[in-house]
Amino acid sequence: MAAKISAWDSSLNLISPDGQITAVIDKTSEFGQGSPTNGTLKLSNGLNFEKCNPSAVWSDDSKFLAVPQWTQGKMQRLLVISMEQASVGYAPGIFRVLELHSFSTGKIKGIDSPIYKPREIEIDLSEIQLNGAETATCRKRLLSFIGFT
Repeated sequence: MAAKISAWDSSLNLISPDGQITAVIDKTSEFGQGSPTNGTLKLSNGLNFEKCNPSAVWSDDSKFLAVPQWTQGKMQRLLVISMEQASVGYAPGIFRVLELHSFSTGKIKGIDSPIYKPREIEIDLSEIQLNGAETATCRKRLLSFIGFT
């Protein structure tokens, strides 16, 4: 089991188990005083995602990163990023505040709302429909073309 990263942490620096990719959120902000945090997730492979929470977890095979992402309504959805396909998908449902604990053998485990009425969650990777490979690949090609990778 990976070390727990709190939804209230002020940053993230998480290296994939194979050591190939780093997930970083340098600065976070709170929605209100004492609320969970959010910031821009930057992956060392050039992909960026806004409104992410630091409570992220790598899959044990380093092929996926699961990270909570805030919605307009101040709820969360679970973003899953495929490193091999450079694509993304979302777990079904909306969550209050996710604290992710592990991502092993295709199962993401954690707690929704760790402080008020906590509920254990377990999401199977098969529930997540990945898409957006064309957009992510195009962005990576553009970054490479202009010399940023």
